[in-house]
Amino acid sequence: MTGVTEPGASGPEHRLSLNEMPAVPVTGLDEALRDALRGAHRYPDPFARELTAAIAATHSVPEHDVVTGPGSAVILQHVIQWAAPRRGEVVYARPSFDAYPLAVAAAGATAVEIPLRDHRHDLPRMLAAVTPDTRALVVCNPHNPTGTALGADALLAFLRAVPEHVVVVLDEAYREFAGDKDTLDGPDVYRGLPNVVVLRSFSKAYGLAGLRVGFALARREVADVLRTRLLPFAVGTVAEAAARTVLARRSEVYARVDRVVAERDRLTAELRGQGWEVAPSAANFCWLPLGSRSAAFVAAAAREGILVRAVAGEGVRVTVGDPAANDAVLRLTARLAKEREEPVGPAASVEGPTEPGEAPGD
Repeated sequence: MTGVTEPGASGPEHRLSLNEMPAVPVTGLDEALRDALRGAHRYPDPFARELTAAIAATHSVPEHDVVTGPGSAVILQHVIQWAAPRRGEVVYARPSFDAYPLAVAAAGATAVEIPLRDHRHDLPRMLAAVTPDTRALVVCNPHNPTGTALGADALLAFLRAVPEHVVVVLDEAYREFAGDKDTLDGPDVYRGLPNVVVLRSFSKAYGLAGLRVGFALARREVADVLRTRLLPFAVGTVAEAAARTVLARRSEVYARVDRVVAERDRLTAELRGQGWEVAPSAANFCWLPLGSRSAAFVAAAAREGILVRAVAGEGVRVTVGDPAANDAVLRLTARLAKEREEPVGPAASVEGPTEPGEAPGD
């Protein structure tokens, strides 16, 4: 993907490229961080046991099923290295989260990329791609970068159909933004699926992207293996204190999530009203399948002080920011729409016709 500011560079006015929350997630977090810093000269709990207990209580799962780590992407890498040693195949959608091909390459495994269909996972093709050499399969739900969510029944049937020799990673980094609208909840189902590992993040809805905390849920026999692969002290004292604090204030977290969802829906409706195609999002971002026009859109946004993320030849992902940032995006898109003599997008709805020569999502 393109559209990421280099570390240390002066940032744009509106950074809408990394799917961050637009504000600090809860009150009292500053105090919790200051308290934790008083113990910065001491090593943290090597297994983040208080955080593990809090996660287990939050999701009503056994503590021994919880594996914490410095971000869900790091846990993903360890899952792939364990499940798919050299030359094993790993199936996932294209486009997807950038960490997937990196984790596969680091493991020396073979990537099997399945194109999306109508901006969603093509579950039948993914299942058909499973062979005796397949060792892992990754489903991101809601999907990054398109934001689409799979129906609960369809996804559960798919998970049950995947052969047990294949470890299925259910990446739910954006699950909190999907609400209860027919979206599977990994913590509710993994115990009946021995080959499923659920990934969750504190970087998105919980607003702790700068502290790097994530966790996995898996049946005990799998969780025990993952714990042996993650080094002790993986979650620092400050990060653990922050994660425990936001879990204890989930009502505040979800109030902020509700505001982001309302802004997402407003942004989607107004973009479609301007004539842009926008995929139906269950995450904290909007996906514009602009195909070959993606780079030009990113450049136009950058000139207006707006940083967004492009997937080359596919589309542009725009994080939902605060109302001022979203208004800036809408001013940009209104101007771009007006400047074009031809339609700015295939249609206002995902199901509409594409431009000549373009496949949906290209």
